[in-house]
Amino acid sequence: MDEALLRSIVDSSSDGIAIIGDNNIIEYVNAEWCRLTGLPSKSILNHSFREMHSRLVKTLGSPHFERVDGVEISSRPVRFEVARGDGTSSTLEVTLRHVDTGQGSPKTVARIVDITSQITERKALEESQLRYALLVETMNDGLAIDEPDGKLVYCNKAFSEMIGYPPSELVGKNWVDFTYRKDRKMVDQKVRDRRRGKSERYELEWVRSTGEVVPTIVSAMPIFDSSGEYVGSFAVVTEITDQKEAEESIQFYLDLLTHDIANQLQVIITSAGLMERDLPQSYLDDARRDILDAVERCNRLITKVKRAGQLRQIPSSSVDVSGVVSEKARVLERVYGATVHIEGFDTPAWVRADSLLGELLWNLLENAARHNPKAEKHVWISCVRGERTLDVSIADNGPGMSSARKKALFDKSRRSGGVGLTLVAQMARKYGGRVEVEDRVHGRPSQGAKFVLHLQYSEQA
Repeated sequence: MDEALLRSIVDSSSDGIAIIGDNNIIEYVNAEWCRLTGLPSKSILNHSFREMHSRLVKTLGSPHFERVDGVEISSRPVRFEVARGDGTSSTLEVTLRHVDTGQGSPKTVARIVDITSQITERKALEESQLRYALLVETMNDGLAIDEPDGKLVYCNKAFSEMIGYPPSELVGKNWVDFTYRKDRKMVDQKVRDRRRGKSERYELEWVRSTGEVVPTIVSAMPIFDSSGEYVGSFAVVTEITDQKEAEESIQFYLDLLTHDIANQLQVIITSAGLMERDLPQSYLDDARRDILDAVERCNRLITKVKRAGQLRQIPSSSVDVSGVVSEKARVLERVYGATVHIEGFDTPAWVRADSLLGELLWNLLENAARHNPKAEKHVWISCVRGERTLDVSIADNGPGMSSARKKALFDKSRRSGGVGLTLVAQMARKYGGRVEVEDRVHGRPSQGAKFVLHLQYSEQA
């Protein structure tokens, strides 16, 4: 190539170009090199590259040089910060390359570029990413992103805590596996809706690692790439446990007024009417007992409702369930004459609960004794200490329950277990646990029932 043409190309290059000869002497620089460094050519040409380097204000990195045939060659790009007369500065990056001219005189080509805008853009991007990460990780709602096959690729801290699994156990798993089984048909439909590009809000229940069901509202949107191909979806997940609890409480009180207390009031009205008639004394005595019994039932209902009203006001803490079990067992023996067998509570067992844990256990214990028609009532209280939870079992030798009754016992819509068991279920959920019912002797319901209360371990107070 013609030397004049080559020089013209180099002189007009948008990169700064310098040629370094023997003893690190700068033999040539183009106009861009002078402009970028702010040094005139006369102060660069025929000067040592080392000298020129020392005249730059500050180096942004430790340059590593090696000598090749008497010429120092940088093993990686070196950055410099150059101050301008107007008070601004630029970040320059210099790359040195050894060139064999074939004439026995090696040269080094130094290329310098202004990377100020690149650094500024990268810093802006990093700051934006940091703000985004802080926003996502500190938001109260859960955020989850999945791939087309439903496998999670990201979830924030709130979502992880919401369903009780660390991110390492969520990412790479299908989010459908963490939802409540009865919602699976609906979930499958929602997945198909996302693929069709539909965004929507809907209620969905998840299952925590403890087995507790978590009601949420999911705001889901599909994600498509630039070619219009479906690449997954993201969803904001809002827990509505408090809202659901409030709805259940309203329904609970409504049922109580329209059913339980109304029934007892009807008994009182009917019995009072009998007492005004000219009836045998035995009929009047029965009517009087029915009135007193109905009043007592109303008192018990009101007491339990008061307990339900206190639930949301009392903060959770660490409670030794062993001590509570021992105290309530003694009361059960004294009030109902039941023989109580306790096993597994020899040492303290600290669980997440509050001061009403005794009320919860008493409801289960009283249920085991009061509905047992046998002359010799037996109640067994035991516990199984797992890795994350402590399971308290309360069994009895009463008449037991059919499979259908057990299945409907904690049905929120039917409240088949009465006020006491409704209160038990509410309290267990507040503690992050749950309660189940099964046969005392597996497969033999007539041998009595067994309630299992699953509680979370807690640090000693």
